[in-house]
Amino acid sequence: MKYFCSAFFFVCALILFTSCKDSGSGATQGSGDSSSLKIAFVNGDSVLFNYKEFRKESEAMEQKQRSLEDELQSKGAALEKEIMTYQQKAQTGTMTGKEMEAREKYLSSRQEAILAERDRMAKEIMKETSEINKRLQSVLQDKLKKIKEDEGYDYILSYVEGGPVLIADEKFDITERVLRELNEEESTAAPADTSAKK
Repeated sequence: MKYFCSAFFFVCALILFTSCKDSGSGATQGSGDSSSLKIAFVNGDSVLFNYKEFRKESEAMEQKQRSLEDELQSKGAALEKEIMTYQQKAQTGTMTGKEMEAREKYLSSRQEAILAERDRMAKEIMKETSEINKRLQSVLQDKLKKIKEDEGYDYILSYVEGGPVLIADEKFDITERVLRELNEEESTAAPADTSAKK
């Protein structure tokens, strides 16, 4: 029996749209100004799959979820065994009415406790997932802002399968650069953390 549903998959809602300068009366300017726009895009699916920090966090959360599911399943199996034992005793008539009532009350409270623990664990998973998402979004946004400033982009769009951008020219794709800088940042940060512990 599974206590967690698939809704707890670790999904990072990346915000890959960054607006640039305040164009003021942009809507009233001539169409000739649109040719001066500098636009790039990032493949959101590729970032999710190849961003090392995201994958590491995702795998850790999935492992934690599996561990919590196993723990709950173990408790559920133990409770089912107790219920079967009680039912067998009740059928043999070796228990008094008071004993049966007390046992049923105990088993019911155990079941409620397991359900409450399941709900608590689900909230814990969602809270941790939300915190990780916010942190990774912040890292990504900072990286995109820097690239935007360095290259003078007006917009950096997100391109994902089934998204609003149906097709894009590959020459405007900066996914590899974004991933390279994200993953390089992680690899340079790791040694610093290790030395700090020494």
